[in-house]
Amino acid sequence: MKPSAPALAGLVLVVALLIGLALVHVRRYTVSRPPIGLFVRSDVAVMAVSVVIAPLLYLELPATVVAAVFGLVTVVAIQTAAAPLLGGRPATLAALALCAATWACWLSGHPLPTTLLTDAGLAVAVIGVTGMWVQGGMRAAHVAAFAALLTGYDLIATSLTSLMTRFSDHLHGLPFAPLLVIPGSHGALVAIGLGDLVMLVLFPMAAGKAFGRRPAVTAGALGVAVTALIMALFWWRVVSTAVPVLAFLGPLIVAQYVVWRRLGYRERTVREWRGAMDPRAVEPDPNAPLRAALGAHVPAHLAAGAWVAVDGGLVVGIGPSPGLASRDARANGHVGSLVVRGAKV
Repeated sequence: MKPSAPALAGLVLVVALLIGLALVHVRRYTVSRPPIGLFVRSDVAVMAVSVVIAPLLYLELPATVVAAVFGLVTVVAIQTAAAPLLGGRPATLAALALCAATWACWLSGHPLPTTLLTDAGLAVAVIGVTGMWVQGGMRAAHVAAFAALLTGYDLIATSLTSLMTRFSDHLHGLPFAPLLVIPGSHGALVAIGLGDLVMLVLFPMAAGKAFGRRPAVTAGALGVAVTALIMALFWWRVVSTAVPVLAFLGPLIVAQYVVWRRLGYRERTVREWRGAMDPRAVEPDPNAPLRAALGAHVPAHLAAGAWVAVDGGLVVGIGPSPGLASRDARANGHVGSLVVRGAKV
């Protein structure tokens, strides 16, 4: 059955809205994260293996058990996203209320409210989890590597085998299913998987943190364009079955990362991103204070055994030992970063 145009357009609009909200949320609010250190390259491999194994494991479990697992994950993810806005306890109560309402609608046999509430919970969860990753140190390079690994897997799992189709059928109609579903006319549904949705939202956030506003907006616009293209293929009946979104999106993410790096952009740290440092700026020279100190003009009358404290290339303290030179500088009102050196070098 051909999906309706409003449902296809609705999915594109939802993706665009979700990307925009995620970019605003990650910039304005600090998401709490577990004390597990920064995101590193080995985490990309762990995530890729998890993505490959998870559907195989879930297919062996009863669908209601899988829904319950996703429900618990959804509660935690919603609380993570909402805590900076509402506070910890209200966010927890809101997450529990949303998930309880979703479960109640499903138990009472109301499929449309179940779908809409599942979509709302999934959208908030994606914003919370991806924001936590980016603020936890996940770099644009990590996202590009992750996208490259998932591109081949998505092609195999979606087009060359029936894995994703069987997984979707296994969870169809259940609450908390990892699918964002837009109901259409005559029962036709338009959906996008959780993994695809995460990558659509994650890379614009990571690109914004790494390279700035322009790369973030570009990444978001290209993600929406890919979604619109795939929806158009459905409308034109070029395709009628599940499409491996990452087969389109993955190479595009990698290409964007390569282009921004070739244009001279460097990856900012979280601290630099918060301070809005230009990612094209020359990296600061950590030895600049020492160079200035060695080049400072020292009065010729000082003996070879004397010590001087230097600040900004100027001698601001003198003494027979390093400690006394620093003390003299502080007595003269200089309490900043001082470099102490011998008078004769």
